Amino acid sequence: MHYFYALDISQPFVTLSNEESEHCVRVMRHREGDVVRVTDGCGHVAEAVIAEAHPKKCLLEIRETVTDNVLTHNGLHLAIAPTKNADRMEWLLEKAIEIGICSLTFLQCDHSERTHLNLDRFQRLAIAALKQSQTAWLPQLKMTTFQDFIKQNTDTQADKFIAWCDENNQKQLVNAPRNYPEMILLIGPEGDFSEAEIAMAREAGYTEVKLGARRLRTETAGLYGCLVAGL
Repeated sequence: MHYFYALDISQPFVTLSNEESEHCVRVMRHREGDVVRVTDGCGHVAEAVIAEAHPKKCLLEIRETVTDNVLTHNGLHLAIAPTKNADRMEWLLEKAIEIGICSLTFLQCDHSERTHLNLDRFQRLAIAALKQSQTAWLPQLKMTTFQDFIKQNTDTQADKFIAWCDENNQKQLVNAPRNYPEMILLIGPEGDFSEAEIAMAREAGYTEVKLGARRLRTETAGLYGCLVAGL
């Protein structure tokens, strides 16, 4: 059954956005009476019948909320410095959504090679990945500086980790104790975090960890964190 996305599915009738309507009616060739599923990206899925198959404002009638096989997110708030090649971050975004993380923040760090991303494009890609994988969790996407991220999450109740290439630190993320259902994981740019950023994270209570025994690409490190958070 095809999945579609809408911001609010709590009402008896839901009108899909222009883009979603076009995908539903013109691309997937759905017609009145067809049964589809729609999600709000916040863990809710509903079964609906197409009441009006308009390519710009497709109207759905919500029949019932679906709870079977709707997975919860894995509690991970991933904050990662984007790579110079944006395609690699798009790949990570897709995999993170398939796994089901809470949020994905792109960090502007002292050693960052890329300080700008087209978040509108990333949002569209995120919705496409949400529908393709038929999951119910659309992570919040944003971009901010390392310093602002640390300050904004000072009071967040979560296990907080920072991964960086310190030869003297042998503490593995996979073995780190978990005290909260939520986890924040910081992953730096290809040039790693600066000493000032490491010091700031330490002061804010972040635990320094390694991600396995190998040196990983940035996007691979992000995927590793997504998988460990779900253990």
